[in-house]
Amino acid sequence: MTDNRLFPACLRALAGFAALVGVLALSACGGGSGAPNNPYAPGPATPGPLTVLPNAATAYSGIPTTLTVSGGTPPYRAFSSDASVLPVTQAVPGDTVLLLANNVGADTTVTVTIQDSAGHAAPATVAVKAAPLLANGITITPNGDCTVGASTLCSGGTGTATVVVAAAGGGGIAGRQVRFEVIFGAYQLQTSNPALPLASTITVVTDSSGTAVAGIAVNVNAPTQVASIRATDVTSGNQLTGQFLIQEVTDGSQILSVIPTGTVTIDGPSATECSTGVAVVYHIYGGTPPYKVDATFSGVVTLAGVPVTTNGGSFTATTNGACFQNMQYAISDATGRTIPGGSSPLLTNELGKASGGGTPSPITVSPPPVLTPANTCTGQTYTFTIVGGTAPFNLAFVPNVGTATPNPVTTSPFTFSVTGLTNASGLHTINITDASTPQLTASTSVTCQ
Repeated sequence: MTDNRLFPACLRALAGFAALVGVLALSACGGGSGAPNNPYAPGPATPGPLTVLPNAATAYSGIPTTLTVSGGTPPYRAFSSDASVLPVTQAVPGDTVLLLANNVGADTTVTVTIQDSAGHAAPATVAVKAAPLLANGITITPNGDCTVGASTLCSGGTGTATVVVAAAGGGGIAGRQVRFEVIFGAYQLQTSNPALPLASTITVVTDSSGTAVAGIAVNVNAPTQVASIRATDVTSGNQLTGQFLIQEVTDGSQILSVIPTGTVTIDGPSATECSTGVAVVYHIYGGTPPYKVDATFSGVVTLAGVPVTTNGGSFTATTNGACFQNMQYAISDATGRTIPGGSSPLLTNELGKASGGGTPSPITVSPPPVLTPANTCTGQTYTFTIVGGTAPFNLAFVPNVGTATPNPVTTSPFTFSVTGLTNASGLHTINITDASTPQLTASTSVTCQ
């Protein structure tokens, strides 16, 4: 009987213990007590220090510049110590502060202070400088091969675009790189590369007066239109955009021009020799074909492709070892019209400049790399011409899937043909090496899209 009385008492004790455990478990889970679910969870992250990059910047008048804000507690606000020179928008959108400085007569230092929503502040020092390239805008001048008016170029005509890179005091800055770009219009810019005389972008270095000049060549048969050109001071990024009129003159009555203009100078292979076998290609535009071409110095070059029978057609002048300076060409069309004196190209073939051996011109290849529609490379022939360097020229394909003929290229004009491209798509590169010491290299390519 005693055992039967003790057993229910034991059960009552166990039941009480279980109830106590249940209460503790509910407390640990937060049930009914309002306690946090996880007392060990991390609190809100502490923001990093407020910073502005760069903390020392240069801003040119009229050229956008940015500062980047990080850390602190956004949103941010910006304040300028001199809003007349460097105004800023007080409410910063995101983490970028756009700066657009006003014109200044002299370098001016301005402090831009960034403040976050917690009241922390970080300064950035901005040196505001007068932007160059603001002297006189872009001046367009016809070369005299078109007589329809100032600042107007004819279809097939040529001219120049001129800018002046000026310091804050007004004086020109010498040795400054200026990039000219075709923005809109049926024209191109003249280069100093005889193998690739025209391009959409060229870079010119300013002379002692801060002047940079780019040659303009209007397309043959270009219709009347307003063309745009841009000049950029490479150092500061400052830009100017100019416009000029192209007038349609397609009957050949007012234009006759040749490209490249100016002087092409060829160095010999040594200090005692002038070049042999170097070819320069010229294109004639306007007038009435056929065109008659003569070298004004007898026997110093070999002319090929004359007379030139088509508008935009070309002839080639190849040196033969004779040394000469500033030889002009006598060019006339079927009506007797001639190239104006100031626009007639010049050719110079002179001794090498280095003692014991000249410095050959860099290798250039024309036409520029070929881009063809998809699946059209197979079975086609592509022809290229090498200018500069020292013959013979060796050719190699990457990948090795084509054939170049001849290889090596040994005779002038240094022309080779590419055949046997078996890949219907992709880039086919032809690497060119010459016989110079040190060796010069170049490349061209055929890309099947």
